[in-house]
Amino acid sequence: MKELVLFLHIVFATLWVGGMIFLVFVVSPFVRKLPIRDQVFQEVGRRFSFYGTFASLLILFITGLINIHYIVGISSLFDLSNIYTKTLLQKIGLFLLVVVVSLIHDLYFGPRAISSSFHRLMAKFLGFINLFLSLLIVYLAVKLRFGG
Repeated sequence: MKELVLFLHIVFATLWVGGMIFLVFVVSPFVRKLPIRDQVFQEVGRRFSFYGTFASLLILFITGLINIHYIVGISSLFDLSNIYTKTLLQKIGLFLLVVVVSLIHDLYFGPRAISSSFHRLMAKFLGFINLFLSLLIVYLAVKLRFGG
């Protein structure tokens, strides 16, 4: 069971982070050249928002809690003398920040980006912040794999 949970965690982390990287380096440069770029960005954003954000983050949250149970136990989260626990808490904190930034991006700035250059700039900025935070989470996951 724990192997399946970790497998799902890695698959959905890949969908989340890989999807953002794909959007930044492949989709965005192509779409910017289209005459209907705003509409395409809105539709791509709406679709990725559901699968890449809401579904992925929910499943990452659930599988993350189960992984904590299997790997260290929930009670060990209160042992701040352990380097593994400290790194895990940093990862959890960054994940919660990603959730907040994602909600602000996807529910407020993203939908308004088509009608305002300020909202478009903020959506872009929050997207980059989210990618950066998500890559930090991946780095912390690698640290955890090697003991914290």
